[in-house]
Amino acid sequence: MRIRKLHISTDDQWRRELNFIGADPVTWDRLSRKCRVTVFSTGLMSATAANILKQCMLSGGADAIVSRKTVSCRTSETRALIVGTTKQIMRGCESLIGQPFELPELAHELGAALEGSPCLSEKILTRGKVLDFSGRPLIMGILNVTSDSFSDGGNYLDTEVAVEHARLMTSQGADIIDIGAESTRPGSQPVPSAVQLERLLPIVKRLSSDCRAVISVDTSSAEVADTVLSAGAEMINDVTAMSDPAMAKIVANADVPVVLMHMRGQPETMQDNPEYTDVVEEVYTFLQKRITAAVESGISGKHIIVDPGIGFGKKLEDNIQLISRLAEFKWLGCRVLLGHSRKSFLGMLTGIERPSLLDAGTHAVTALSSYCADIMRVHDVEGTLQILKVSMEFGQRI
Repeated sequence: MRIRKLHISTDDQWRRELNFIGADPVTWDRLSRKCRVTVFSTGLMSATAANILKQCMLSGGADAIVSRKTVSCRTSETRALIVGTTKQIMRGCESLIGQPFELPELAHELGAALEGSPCLSEKILTRGKVLDFSGRPLIMGILNVTSDSFSDGGNYLDTEVAVEHARLMTSQGADIIDIGAESTRPGSQPVPSAVQLERLLPIVKRLSSDCRAVISVDTSSAEVADTVLSAGAEMINDVTAMSDPAMAKIVANADVPVVLMHMRGQPETMQDNPEYTDVVEEVYTFLQKRITAAVESGISGKHIIVDPGIGFGKKLEDNIQLISRLAEFKWLGCRVLLGHSRKSFLGMLTGIERPSLLDAGTHAVTALSSYCADIMRVHDVEGTLQILKVSMEFGQRI
């Protein structure tokens, strides 16, 4: 008798193997509860609550990993990592019922999370067009009508050239065209709203009449957003997550999708030694707060898309951590955009300095992230579509 070790990473692969040996079709549903380890992170809780949580989880065969100072009461509060199979954590949750310190509420939240993935809208409607997430990740083609963008600054300042490039990207498979008139590369300076509008309006008006892709405008100015939405734009991409107090009302009234991105500081200074204690936790918490503020301002939760802001006030390791754990941001209940195209962290990894030569590195990240990101914001639309067709077929996951 010979054995071989299987490398099975997806549900479909498990089902194929089980079918191959003639197992009952429901076997995987039962087996996954026994063999798949899941990890949840909690917010801060008292040391007393954490000790009760740990004992309840241990009683079910799972564990709650807490600060080493918790047992000896040398700390007043701690976060916890709840680790175990679905079956083990569910047993631990049963022990939490009837406990104090809001632990029954935690048990209910864990139970709901174990039952399935976050409930996300399959489609986002905007002014007669549809962003359909039922298939591959959507492609957002970048159109910079600026003089100083890091990769293509000055290439599309002419309206005719910009419009033709937008139409080319649409024909290549772009689902969204993201037009920006203000560079946000590290060290860049703000561009007055009047200058942005002078660059944007002729293009938006031309494309809104006959472009099948959704027209998005990359701006953090409420004045610019209001004007381009009136001119036919169908989506706003705000790298400051609506720091302009007037932005939320404008987006809510227009009833269009909005991208909320995380950025540490301002483009001019954001790469001046950014520091994080836990970059994923901090970015997640920031976006969570901005989502709450957006919804309270009248924006539909279905219209909110989040972006962890790769390269915006992050070091190399920060970017790698965010991309490798991108799937966690789905738990915010929003679609996730990944803007990694030709970013400098790829140059650090490959030794290539010219951004225009970083498409191969960009495509590698696209392939690895194809089951985690819902929208890929890229320069090379044609290449991205090829990568997504292949990676989705193979079911590649990070």
